[in-house]
Amino acid sequence: MDLCPEDSDLCISREVARYQPEGAKRTILRLEQCAHASLQRAVASQGAFAVFYGRRLKHYIRKTEVMLGRATEDVGVDIDLGREGRANKISRRQALIKMEEDGSFHLRNLGKNSMFINGKEVSTRQRIGLSSSSLIEIREMAFVFEINHKSVRRYLANMSEKNLGKNSKFEWKDEQVR
Repeated sequence: MDLCPEDSDLCISREVARYQPEGAKRTILRLEQCAHASLQRAVASQGAFAVFYGRRLKHYIRKTEVMLGRATEDVGVDIDLGREGRANKISRRQALIKMEEDGSFHLRNLGKNSMFINGKEVSTRQRIGLSSSSLIEIREMAFVFEINHKSVRRYLANMSEKNLGKNSKFEWKDEQVR
């Protein structure tokens, strides 16, 4: 990780750059990088592929597929969005986040209403790719999805080793020659 980026790495508008000293821009960038690194360490220490968090809710994703929604006595979900607030506006089965075989993540909207991923509308039954730092907006509630790429790569390597082992196994059969 580069803690002293080049000027080309700074994504600050010219208007803002005019009023902000160069040292302040670099300090802000370093603080953002430290916060990101700290979050990645926290996710890795939990053995998670990703983290899904909002204002009151933080869930470490340790499975390749998780259901988001409003938990009830009849319906169980992996991530209960009702804990964030405004539970009556959330579908019981709002969305499904799934890690694909290549390590990418997708979200499928299963709810009645549209949701937004990084400002892009996702209608019912529609699927969209998730990247690290994706902003997920569900019924006026905002969540962030962060991927731990190291854990995902480790999981994929383990899965490919297991699959390789399965394909190379063979059994000897004792046959008598007559």
